[in-house]
Amino acid sequence: MTREVELIEKLRTRRGRVLDPDQDALTASIAIPVRNTGEGLEFLYLLREQRAGDPWSGHISFPGGKIDASDKGPRETAIRETREETSLDLNEAECVCRLDDQATHLSKVHVAGFVFHLANGPEPSLNHEIQRAFWVPLSDLMDERRHVTAVVTGEWGKRKVPAIDLLGAEGPVLWGLTYRFTSQVLACLGHWLPGGADVQIR
Repeated sequence: MTREVELIEKLRTRRGRVLDPDQDALTASIAIPVRNTGEGLEFLYLLREQRAGDPWSGHISFPGGKIDASDKGPRETAIRETREETSLDLNEAECVCRLDDQATHLSKVHVAGFVFHLANGPEPSLNHEIQRAFWVPLSDLMDERRHVTAVVTGEWGKRKVPAIDLLGAEGPVLWGLTYRFTSQVLACLGHWLPGGADVQIR
């Protein structure tokens, strides 16, 4: 069994931890689209545009957003937001699992994350919120040479955080909430990212 097949099989049996409802917290949902290629699995990441009022402005993220009252649940939110941001229709994909919910502390948002497996993922068509989309091979995410400590700044000030360098000089590092969801997926293969889900900023 290849590690790609092993990962999907382990994710299928994973049961995510759901946070207790908090009336003071906003709720959001993200999708982690994964596609098969001839050389293995690839994960879809987005580089968000710089936008006022968006706490993840200019960051690397997964498709996602706030849960609307009209959504039937967080999984539907993940599907809707992915369609709006990238044009990908995850209704045609297998929803492999729900990961452990994550909480952002400064803006107090509870975020659900769902892994979707596409037999062959087309290239996204992006809306105005997204600057760039890119598929990242599993091997790159597991490459320890890309695991770095980065200095990030925001309303909390300046802080060092564990991160993954995916874009080099072309863009920001992957860190924070997206890093924590990524760490849960890689942990299914026994590959533990520094900090992992314990990283609590954003």
